[in-house]
Formats: sequence, structure tokens, C-alpha cells
Amino acid sequence: MGFLILPLIFTMNEAFASYDKLNKKNYQSAKDEKAIVIYGVNWGRQWGCAGLDNAQLQNIIFSNVNNKADDITLTIPSKLLSEAISKPYAIIVNPGEYALSGFDIRIARAMNQVEHIKWNDDGSANGGSFKVNAGEVVYIGDFGLDCAAEPILWRYYIEKNDFDRFVSQFKKEYKFIADKEVIYRLFQTNKFGE
Repeated sequence: MGFLILPLIFTMNEAFASYDKLNKKNYQSAKDEKAIVIYGVNWGRQWGCAGLDNAQLQNIIFSNVNNKADDITLTIPSKLLSEAISKPYAIIVNPGEYALSGFDIRIARAMNQVEHIKWNDDGSANGGSFKVNAGEVVYIGDFGLDCAAEPILWRYYIEKNDFDRFVSQFKKEYKFIADKEVIYRLFQTNKFGE
């Protein structure tokens, strides 16, 4: 049994090697060399999505266009207990341009008919991208499902007139970056958002 646990722990550490959840310790040790990305994700199950029984976003993958080792894989924290609201997250990453390289949506046509819609970029970065520079704190948008036709990933965003209130709330939770400007620089896409 111990042999199974050690490889799993190693794999989990490897999966998060290029980015971490933002906390005071990792921010203070890398605030001038790394960037902070703020985003939201609605991981909740969407009932009646596109005429299906339900659909649920499972993961989103962004790849650093210059260093594939810097992939950012955002994964649903809990498939059963996820609320259908966008929850904010903050991670600390290496600077660079990150392209959407994949996502996975679980769909249920009926209770016993479950499938996945998976999208993987062909390397052309035509799904969209965002860019962060060292020392920046950047809001890139909120992600969830669009259920108008087939369920697809969609980038939503906080309206600019509500952004100051969002930043104020964010800085209450992360007091150690209260002096930093939060830049409104959305994930740019023509395919998965407006």
C-alpha cells in the first residue's frame, strides 16, 4: 500500500510544478519573477444544458507558448459538490503567453448515457490566449459553459464598472498584495467568448 501512495504524491507535486495557488509565502519568494493570474470558474453542473440532461466542465488546460513544461491545468475540485456559480481563484505562474490547449466537458444525455466533449488545440493557439509579465497581477476572466447549442467552454467576465468592487473583495482576502494594481486583461478569444 505504501508503494501506491508515494508515486501518487510525487505525481501531484509534478502536476503543480509550474504554478501554485497564491499564498503569502510563495508570493513573497517570487513576487518580482512571477505573475499572479486571477480567474473564476463555474464548475457546477448545468441542468438542461443544450437540451441534455446536464453538462459539467471537468478541466481547462493552458500551455505556455514558449515552454510546454509550464502548463496550467485547472481541474474541478469536486464533481458532486460543485455549486453552479463562478468561484474566484488566484495562482502564481511563470511570466509568458498562455494559450488555451484543451478542455473536457462531461455530458449526460440521460442518467445512464454519459460522454465527454474534449477539445485539444492543434498547436495553433486558435482557442485564445492570455499574457502575464513578471510582477503583474492580472484578471483574465471567468470560465464556464455556454449551453446555447452544444455545450462549450465560454469566457465570461466581470463588467469594468463592477471590477473595482471585485478587486476590493479580492484584496481583503489577499491582504499581502493590497498595494499591487490588479490589471484587467481578459483572455483573448474569438472562439470561446466575446
